[in-house]
Amino acid sequence: MADWKKIKKIDAHIHIIPGVVHQANPDSEDEWVYADQSKYLNLMKKYNIEQAIIMPLNDPYLMSMEFTVDAVNKNLKELVHKYPDKFYAMADIDTNNSIENMKKNLIKAIEEYKLNGLKIHPNNTGMNVDDDYNVALLEEFNKYGLPVFIHSYPNSKDDRSATYRVKYLVNKFPNIKFIISHMGAYQYEDLLDTNCYVDISAILPDYVNKFGIKETNNILRKFGPERLIFATDYPSSRCLVPEEIYDRYFDILNQMDFNDEEIKMIVYDNIKNILNNIIVS
Repeated sequence: MADWKKIKKIDAHIHIIPGVVHQANPDSEDEWVYADQSKYLNLMKKYNIEQAIIMPLNDPYLMSMEFTVDAVNKNLKELVHKYPDKFYAMADIDTNNSIENMKKNLIKAIEEYKLNGLKIHPNNTGMNVDDDYNVALLEEFNKYGLPVFIHSYPNSKDDRSATYRVKYLVNKFPNIKFIISHMGAYQYEDLLDTNCYVDISAILPDYVNKFGIKETNNILRKFGPERLIFATDYPSSRCLVPEEIYDRYFDILNQMDFNDEEIKMIVYDNIKNILNNIIVS
């Protein structure tokens, strides 16, 4: 069986903070210190990460010094263009904008900045994921054939990222390839009968801490390798410090029962096909 650490992979959910933001906060000591592009390149080499997808946070104060969604998307573009063979990036949103202004910003992010999809983080926007605002954005975005990542780690039944809310969008826009980050956490069963993908970022070690390896393996198996996407949320974790994330992920995954072909699907093929807009029947 393949070693998850050694096999070529794409991490489909990481965070990189622009250099100008790091420079403006030289005394920062939190996990975001690790969200540095040059430092991350070293991790890519160490863990055989061929490419990674940079996620915005739907909070312009963390990703720009101008504190606007356009500045964030421009920063994301520049992070990708610095190493175009290494990185993709999802477009940001800021729900403080009117829907018409946000549509214009989204069009600019895709058509001018050439970003690779969209990220919606309802807990950071302070807006339910199934709000009419997001529906209107997705109606505009639908034409591009690009993926949409949705943060879903709900802490309550009616959480802004609750899976029933996510499921509403997935069913309303069947042509969009949705990737549900963190698998819907402990509400994952609501997503089993949908056609969305799920990424294992942040949630994998949390599942193991709560359920153990065997039951976590069973949860992943319920979705099947064709719907799973390798991702970590680096450098963010609810239970690990940044330096532990990759080693812990590979330690967990190497104890699971996926065969070589399935591992390749999870760590590379599924997300690559989505990014390349390839339809697999």
